Amino acid sequence: MSARLVVLACVAPLSALAWDSVCYDANGRACSPSAGPQTARQRWVGPSDEHRQLFELTREQAGLPASVSQPVTLSVWTSSSSVDLGGVMAPTLSPAPFDQATRERARTFTVAELAQLPDFSYALWDWANGHESCPLADGTDATLCHDFASHMGPVNSNHFVPQSQRAYARAHGLALARAAECKAVSDALGARFPEVSRACEVEALSLEAMAQHYLQDAWSMGHMWQRWGSSNLDEFPGASTEAKRDHAVLTALVSGFIHGARGVLQALPTWTTYDVNDALCAPWDDVRFVTRDGVVSQAVGDLYLGQMTPTQRERLLSCATSGVRAVYAATGQAHGPLGAVASGLSSVDPASDFCFGQRATNEAIVRGMAIQLKVVSVQTSIPLDARFSSWMVPQVARASGKVPVSKKTKNAFRLSLERVTTIARLTAKDDPTGTSLAEGAMGDFLGVAPNGTYAAPTSSDDPPLPWGPGGSPRALTLAQAFHTAHAKEWCAAMTRPQLDALKVRAQDTTLDAEARAATCAVCTELVSRHLRVGTPASWDTTAEPLCQALTPTPAIVYVSGPGTTRALAEQWCCR
Repeated sequence: MSARLVVLACVAPLSALAWDSVCYDANGRACSPSAGPQTARQRWVGPSDEHRQLFELTREQAGLPASVSQPVTLSVWTSSSSVDLGGVMAPTLSPAPFDQATRERARTFTVAELAQLPDFSYALWDWANGHESCPLADGTDATLCHDFASHMGPVNSNHFVPQSQRAYARAHGLALARAAECKAVSDALGARFPEVSRACEVEALSLEAMAQHYLQDAWSMGHMWQRWGSSNLDEFPGASTEAKRDHAVLTALVSGFIHGARGVLQALPTWTTYDVNDALCAPWDDVRFVTRDGVVSQAVGDLYLGQMTPTQRERLLSCATSGVRAVYAATGQAHGPLGAVASGLSSVDPASDFCFGQRATNEAIVRGMAIQLKVVSVQTSIPLDARFSSWMVPQVARASGKVPVSKKTKNAFRLSLERVTTIARLTAKDDPTGTSLAEGAMGDFLGVAPNGTYAAPTSSDDPPLPWGPGGSPRALTLAQAFHTAHAKEWCAAMTRPQLDALKVRAQDTTLDAEARAATCAVCTELVSRHLRVGTPASWDTTAEPLCQALTPTPAIVYVSGPGTTRALAEQWCCR
């Protein structure tokens, strides 16, 4: 196979993932489309779901109870609208206001699956919204917006150090803060309403699972360097959105090329007979990193999880277990008591340089500037040819990145590529075990600085706490999707007239059968939290409602009769 075809196949999918993430449909096939609303409707469990596997290993090594790994199902109330899944219309998953909902949808997942979330979603709120909008630009098709080649990859610089350190610290901070809120809820409820305490813990741990993605990435060899760019499209050079995305796509293509291409090439039908042992991911003697305290070690990346080196594994798990334990310890531990951490692991600050200070050596970076593969057991290496790639990559940017590339941009691209490859090779020759290239010594690429230059938070981030009614649209989406976890906020917000209105709607005979079922479910769930068994003059004080424990003056609905609180609520709402 010619060098031209090798390079084309390498850069076409614009791959710059770390550990592998997967999405499979109910039949065990890869999701199609592989991005956007479809991925929010499927499970992220499969043969090569390395981020999920790492979180499960972390959960076990951290001493969290096994019940944390059990599947969770959210009952989400939506409208009756539909979304396009690659030409097939499907029901929306976007939460609707409770008083307007006409459908009920089940969303099943495990906490560990959400360690893959940053490869499919821009944030937890984006997943909660079913990937049905574009956080980058209004009006962009949701599937295209979540496509890795054209949109998510160009702004995934926060998956590379040092931006990944800030991304983890922010999401971990949200998880800790949410865990503290869960502890207060758990303390208020005691042994009653355990489903609320568990639901709150699931949300806190979901935030930590998302955060762990960035920490896990920091220990994938292909991410131990400053790729160029920002996680905000508007920080790229260019006079228009289109020009900015031109620069972002081209930058991501080159970054993905250096990162390693096994995840792309090995899966292609024409390559299945080759062993694409491509640096920086595959085990090579000269692919090494240096920690902040001076430890030098070999390492691997995506699709080589089982071949992590002892130093890489021990440090990754020390950091990961420290983060997960901190979050779970801050909750009410409704899933069970926290056990002991596995022997051999250290307790560290998971947001510190101990966990994010490792950098690829200069010789490792240069090794990554090529495609390595074995053909009939013969090792072959095809270096990054600046002249050829300067012609090829813009063509691929137009095809898979879906951006037009002007002649002026192509010329600038050629000069930038020639400059950074020359700098890299000279630096590695003079100082092979140094880490200056990983720290940004290659300088700007196409006017885009190394990612350590960009400090602004990501515009698509999850909102600050608290989440609930009266907050931002993103906060409301989260509070509606995780409504049991946010029972306290909904208890405080619901008034008696609003509960009465839910009853009227649940008994509206003009609604279709599915809407009647959904409105009945909404009313039953919310009213059961406010229901006292008895009358205003006399009620069962041993069965005070959930909301009475969570807020000082909740709205109260009185219902007399035999049966459980939920049965009485359903009778009141739906008879």
